[in-house]
Formats: sequence, C-alpha cells, structure tokens
Amino acid sequence: MKNKNKIIILSIIVALLTISLTGLIYLTFFKDSKLKAMGYSYDEIKLLHQYDLSDKVDHYHQSLLYALTSKDFMEKNIDYYLLFESQMDYTNTINQLADKYSLDNCRLLLQILDIHDVMELDDYDKIENLDNFKILIDKGYTLFSAATLTNNIDNDTLELFTSELDQLKADNYINYLQNGYSPETINKIHNLSVDIFNNIAGINYFKQLDDLISNSNFKINNLARYIWYMDKNNRDAKTAIYDVNRNVDFIEDPDFESFYQGEITIVNEFSLTMLVNKNHQLQMDFIPEDLVEIDSEYRQHSQPLYKEAAEAFITMSDACFIEVDRRIQLYSGYRSYATEESLYQTLVVAASAAEETEGEEEVEKVIVDSFAARAGASEHQTGLAIDVLQKGYSHHEFDECRSSTWMSKHAHEYGFILRYPKSKAFITGYYYISYHYRYVGIKPATIMKTYNWTLEEYNLLFN
Repeated sequence: MKNKNKIIILSIIVALLTISLTGLIYLTFFKDSKLKAMGYSYDEIKLLHQYDLSDKVDHYHQSLLYALTSKDFMEKNIDYYLLFESQMDYTNTINQLADKYSLDNCRLLLQILDIHDVMELDDYDKIENLDNFKILIDKGYTLFSAATLTNNIDNDTLELFTSELDQLKADNYINYLQNGYSPETINKIHNLSVDIFNNIAGINYFKQLDDLISNSNFKINNLARYIWYMDKNNRDAKTAIYDVNRNVDFIEDPDFESFYQGEITIVNEFSLTMLVNKNHQLQMDFIPEDLVEIDSEYRQHSQPLYKEAAEAFITMSDACFIEVDRRIQLYSGYRSYATEESLYQTLVVAASAAEETEGEEEVEKVIVDSFAARAGASEHQTGLAIDVLQKGYSHHEFDECRSSTWMSKHAHEYGFILRYPKSKAFITGYYYISYHYRYVGIKPATIMKTYNWTLEEYNLLFN
C-alpha cells in the first residue's frame, strides 16, 4: 500500500514537472515567438504585454517603443503611437497632434503627407477643412502655404489657387495676411490687377487701405500721397483721393530748408532700400562695408561704391555702350560725412559769390538745399548713390545725352532709380537732378519705376 502511494505521489510530481517543463519550453520557445521573430527583445515584449499591444503589432515598431519608454508617454494616445511610424522619437509631437486631430483625421493626413510633414503640422493652428487642404497639397503648394491658406480663405477664394498652381500668388497672399490685412481686403487688392497684387505684397499695414482701394477713383501711383494727405490733414479716403488726384497736395517750389526741421530720424541699419534724406540722417561714423573701387574705364574720379552697386553699375554701363554706343561713367560715388560737410560749405560760398549776397549765409543755404545735401543727409555716404555722366561730357550735361535717355528707360533693370525726378520735389526735398541715381536692387527699382514712386514713397509703404 505504501509503495502504491509512493508511486501515485511520484506520478503526480512527474506530471507536475512535465507540465512545468512543457510550460517552460512553451514560454521559452513558442510563446511570443512571433514577437521575437519581429526583433523585439525580452524587455520590449514585456512592455507590449503590459499595454496589451502584443496582438496589435505585426512588425518591429520603433516609434511605438520610443513612446512606451518616453517621459512624454500618455497611455490614452497609444493608438496614435501605433499609427505614426518613424525611426525618430516623435512622442511629444504626437501628443500635441492628438490634442488637435482625431485618429481618423490623422489617418487622412498620412494619406496626404509623409510622416515628417505631418509632424510639422504641430507648428500650425488646427486645419479645420482637410479636404481643402488636400486639394492645395495635391495641386503642389508648400505645406506652409496650404495650411495657412486653408485656415484663412473661403471656398470662393480657394478657386484662385486651384485653377492652376501659382505659388507666388499664394506666398504674396500670405504676406498680406501676416501684415494684418483681412481676406476681404486682400481680394479687393487682387481685383485691382494681378500685377498690383504681386507688386505690393509685403506692404505695411494701413487701416485706410481698404477704403482707398474700394474707391473707383483710386490710383495706385498716388497711394503713398493719399496716406500722407489723410494723416497730415485728418481727411477720409474719399476726400484724400479727390484732392490728391487734383494735385492739391503738390507744391511746385517747396521750402527746402523746412525738410531739415522737426524730428530727425537717425538711420543706423544698412539696407539696399535704406532711406537717407533731410529728415533721415546718418551719423558721422557711418561707413558702409564692402566698398570697392571701380575700374578706371567706368569712372572719372576714384570714389568707391558698395560692391553690389558697383557690379550692377558696370553691367549697366556695358549694356548702355552696346545698345547706344555711349559709355556711362561714375562721376561721384561714396563720400564720407566730412567730405559732404566740406562740399556743402563750398557750395554755399559759391552760391554766395554767384548771387553777390556775401554774408547772407542762410539765404545761400536755402538755394543750395534745393540741389545738395548737408552732411549726414547725403545718400553718397551710403555707398549706394551715384552721380553719372556720359564719357566726354560733364555730369551737368547728362540730361542732354543719349545715355541719359537710355538710362531713364532701363536703369531699373539693373537695380537703379532716378532719385530726384521731375515734379517730386515736395516729396524728395530736391529739384529734378538728371544725373543722380540710387541703387536699391532690381525688384524695388522695378516697383518704383512701374508706379512712379520715389524712395520716400516706397519706404512709407514697405519699410
């Protein structure tokens, strides 16, 4: 009997050991074999089991593992971690996307964009209309343009961008939005003409602009003058347009000395479109960088220019020579503050002698102020201004030269503007000077040429 009991006990022990061994063999060789075959380690498999994910993965999911081990892990977003696959740790970004978009929205986004672009959407406001967003992406617009336009335009405006790809128009539209203009105002600008829409994109915010462009008598050439007139005289848009179109603001012989009076803005920052005039002045120690000398073939005096302006001038001079067989030369380029101070005083003395009013310095300054700048108020100190002449003639004769006619038509193509044109003295502070040009870059020069704007007008609108 005892032996029989022993046999039973031994049988039970053997059975238990067999079961245990079988379980051990199963756990070791069979259970999670698929996960192991996918490349998961023991610790990673434990994580998958901890969150009941072992049956939800069918391959090695690196981004899921990043999430499960991240300090940013949020269990509620596990389905999002499963959806987004990448070799990069996007856990925190996925959390933020999950706050904005449903899982179905994210599935749609992954059909429209690759995962890296989807992750960039974290930087944008939620895209409410993903169908419109898809239309713009499919059309070829950049992620930024498609996202920004989708969130700011209606379906009618959307048609402006879906008939054909026009990335420039999209970029310009966004410039208006970023500067504070409403879609309604932007559409009115577009209705003026596509060229105007593209040319003035980037314009500063003016609350009066909508009223101005809504008026049937609005003229784009007078835009800056309208704004000045409204501000100076406290007039509404309708009155400003009526008066400025009749040249009520025009002054044929302005008080040139008065431009120096009032508040003076000190100009410290160099740029191609920097405004230097009688009330925007440079300090004594302002010297532009990258000044270069010009080859003797292209100049009469050894005065340097800002490098980009010098290169553009040489190209322009060569083009003029090829087309009209006349060489444009540099008469004067960069001049220092001290040089300008000396030159101004010399001109005052010369004017005094010419007018036989010696001792009446203030009278002579008024005369000189109509065509020459005082120290600090001269563009020549920027290295961007040029006085030119036609080879064989003086600069004072330039207006009568063939190259002057050519330059008035083509200078903007090389980035230069006639700085002091006719009938603009009440804006620029100088009478017409045929030989004084200023380098501003091709795009600004073309805009100023197109709308007959001075640099003062351009700077009011854009700088």
